[in-house]
Amino acid sequence: MTTLAAFLLPALALWVPSGYSYGALVLLLGALCFAPVWLRLKPDGATMGLALLLAGMGGMWFLLSLDTGPAHWDKGLKWLLGAVSLLFAVAYPPRPRAFTLGLPIGCIGMGVLALWQTQGLGMERATGYTNTIQWGNLSLLLACLTAVPLVVFWRVYGKPWRAVMGLAIGLGLAGSLLSQSRGGWLALIGVLALGLLLVWRLHRPLFVPLLAGAAGLLVVLALVLGLTPRFKERIDLATTEITGYVEAGKENTSLGLRLAQYGLVAQLIPQKPWLGWGAHGFVAEMQRRVDAGEYGPEMMHYPQIHNDFLDVWVKVGILGVLLQAALFAWVLAMFWPRRARLSRYAEDSPPWRDALALRVMGCVVPVAYLFFGMSQPFFNHNSGIMCFVFYVAVLWSSLQGVERGR
Repeated sequence: MTTLAAFLLPALALWVPSGYSYGALVLLLGALCFAPVWLRLKPDGATMGLALLLAGMGGMWFLLSLDTGPAHWDKGLKWLLGAVSLLFAVAYPPRPRAFTLGLPIGCIGMGVLALWQTQGLGMERATGYTNTIQWGNLSLLLACLTAVPLVVFWRVYGKPWRAVMGLAIGLGLAGSLLSQSRGGWLALIGVLALGLLLVWRLHRPLFVPLLAGAAGLLVVLALVLGLTPRFKERIDLATTEITGYVEAGKENTSLGLRLAQYGLVAQLIPQKPWLGWGAHGFVAEMQRRVDAGEYGPEMMHYPQIHNDFLDVWVKVGILGVLLQAALFAWVLAMFWPRRARLSRYAEDSPPWRDALALRVMGCVVPVAYLFFGMSQPFFNHNSGIMCFVFYVAVLWSSLQGVERGR
């Protein structure tokens, strides 16, 4: 069941409506069915720490939710169920390459759907079955994750496999580009920097070729963004919106609204830095300022700040910021592929490659999410929570299986 879930989570991704839910459901059913067994097992410290941080995020999201009725518990419950699924998956680790097998399917599905929506249906931006920004950023995440096994297993598999993986990466990037989600383009730079750092530390002869490849990729993307009319319009629009806000205070644009939000929280956070205003208290204060004419009515359309850390800080205070930062740091530290961690295997052996691929993919997830959350309340969306929580859970549990020699 855990192997099936590890495959389905990236394979169905977002090109199937709520595709990320099917693998998660398999994990939850397994956790329920086998609870008498895995509840008796004592997880290691890293796993327990991660489970507690996920549970803490669930508690925080009960405070952050503005929904009423049963929906109020929805986002927080996803974090808590993710913690339960993690403990179950660690007890029964998935096969290490199940997640890798699902990645190209997810990338190809998202890329093809994005092409169909924009070229076949004539939509201006690819949205898949979710928010446009979520779609573009998660398509980019899948492309970056797919690039990891392509590099790690390059000499293991033949040209057909490399061609399929390369095609999948290209379609994943296309899904992001066709969404015209600008925040994701910045995340790509962060992920590339992470990859180059890891190569420099672990395998320096490969650094120069990868540096050249990364530079080439950025040049190609820059040319596509600069020369393709649709993308060039988005860049020009961003420049116009920023200039309009700085010079004339125009808030009724996408970036103008973001900048206005940042200005608002810069005033509010110092007033209540420790415990925050509360989710409803923040909305009430924002409404008061809109009514007073300090901000335009457009502000009330977005009760979430377009930055994960600022949104948490202004609503629940500095402890919420530290909790979210601790989650990212913990995940990065858990997966970080130090030489000492990899030295337990013979270099270039199958377990060594499996462990390396899983560790690097586990590092990519928090780095990408850190950038995604800079311009979008990424955890305010179901897809943002589900992909982070369950991708980390299956990657970590798969790694535990490798390290136990299964």
